[in-house]
Parts: sequence; C-alpha cells; structure tokens
Amino acid sequence: MIEHVSSSDAFLYHYTKATTALDYIFKNRELRFGSYASTNDPKESKAWEFDFGTNENRDLGKYKMSEVSSWLSAELKQRTNLVCFSMDTAPLTGDHLTDIFKRGFSKPRMWSQYADRHTGVCIVFDWKKLAGLIQSQFGSADLVLAGPVSYIDRSVVRDLSAHEYMINVDAMEILGREAYVQTHLRAHYKSLFFEKMIDWRDEVEWRWVVFSDREGDLYLDVRDSVAGLMFGENTEEKVVQDLMDLTEGWGLRYMGLKWKNSSPWYDYGNLRYVQGIKNSGWGTLVRRV
Repeated sequence: MIEHVSSSDAFLYHYTKATTALDYIFKNRELRFGSYASTNDPKESKAWEFDFGTNENRDLGKYKMSEVSSWLSAELKQRTNLVCFSMDTAPLTGDHLTDIFKRGFSKPRMWSQYADRHTGVCIVFDWKKLAGLIQSQFGSADLVLAGPVSYIDRSVVRDLSAHEYMINVDAMEILGREAYVQTHLRAHYKSLFFEKMIDWRDEVEWRWVVFSDREGDLYLDVRDSVAGLMFGENTEEKVVQDLMDLTEGWGLRYMGLKWKNSSPWYDYGNLRYVQGIKNSGWGTLVRRV
C-alpha cells in the first residue's frame, strides 16, 4: 500500500510527534483541527492589517481604521480551524525506487520540524475517506474549505484595486458587519487561507479549513480513514510497538523510513513490519537493495 502507488491523489500525510500520536490521535481516535492563529507561519499567526476602500464615495473618516481592521482579522482567524497534510508529487510511476523522492512521507524537513527530529510518526490517510468524514461531520453546520496551498511571494505594497487586505466599506454598510465577514471570506479565502510564501513550497501542502462559530478546537473521528503509519529514522522501538498495539485490528500498513547516504528508504530489514509479525524480539535482517 505505501510503496507501490501510481496515483498521486490516493493518500495524504500528517506528520506529528510520538506523544501526540500516542496520547491523543490514536488513543482518542481523533484528529485535531487547531486554531488558525496558532500556526507557525507569521502570515497566519499575526493579526492582519486591512485598508479601506469604497466605490461610492462613502465617508471613511467616520471609521477608526485600526479598530475595524483588528475586528475583521479576529473574526476571520478566531472562527477558523484547520488541519494540514503533505501530498505526493505527481506523476508517480508505481516504481517505489524512483518515486520515493516524490512521496509525501519522505520529506526530511517535515520529519525534523513536525515529527520531532525524526522521532515521531507520519500518519497515512486515505484521501477520499478522510474527505468524506470531514464533510459529513462539519459540512452541514460549518463552512468547510479544502484545497492545495499555493506558494507565492507577495509584496507588502499593493495596488489600489480590491484585494484580500482591503475592506469593502460599501458592502459592509449594506450587509452589516456580521454578514460582511462571510462575504469577505468567500471572496478571498484562497489568498487568505491557501497561500504561503515560496519558502514553504517543499511541504506540498493540502489543507482543510473549517469556519465555525463553535468555541475551541474541533476534533474528527479518523479511525476509518487511516491507511498506515510510517515511523521515522529515530522513532523509539517502544513507540513503534505501542502504536501498533493501539491500532491492532485497524488493518493498517506499517513501515519505517531509514536514511542511507543522504537517501530515504524503506526499513525492509525490520521483521516487525512484515504483515502478521509485530513482536519486537524478532530483530532486524541484513538486506541489500
């Protein structure tokens, strides 16, 4: 399942720490949709600053720009939760020897940054099943947005045309503030929530964004959408065994990722990953590729 894949839209990959996987995701069978403002990208975590615009010569002087800007930034961010994944990079040939560099689970920066320096785990999700679960759980009451992240470097200096950081005062006065939030979101959600600087492009990110009036983080029951677990170069043996025990009966594919001479490769020499064998006492085979 993990190795011989020819479709780049079959799976999504979520990197996480071992403690998060053990104590939360697989113990509770839930994946957290965290606050948008708590991400590690300054564009997302810092307050946005909005300008004002009007096509009807409305009196902009009656507004205190900083207050209205802070209000809209908070409304857009505080109601927004998201969960992020890496994708495979097309095209895939099905030849795991050459495809491994395109796979969403073999990104060294992601292992280092999100999986605690290769000691964590990369969860492999069935893309279609995950999408169905998210839509069924959140789609009826909340606004669910999904898509790939675009990587663009935008200048701080913008032209005078309408853009995502400009409040349309005409629309706000007609609709009222509450309704305007949704209108602004629908008009600019791609650039606000699905764009990052080019420096992030190697993440090859797909994300779901849920815009909701619910307080706190959102949680999704993920058991039916998990397809496998990929363990890191430095994932402790006990962590591997505990996660395999927690997910026994889930029908998952388990595999470790090893690095040899700067190249990632599957831990085929470890008998624990052979289907039907999970006893840590089996040890490791010496195997040449």
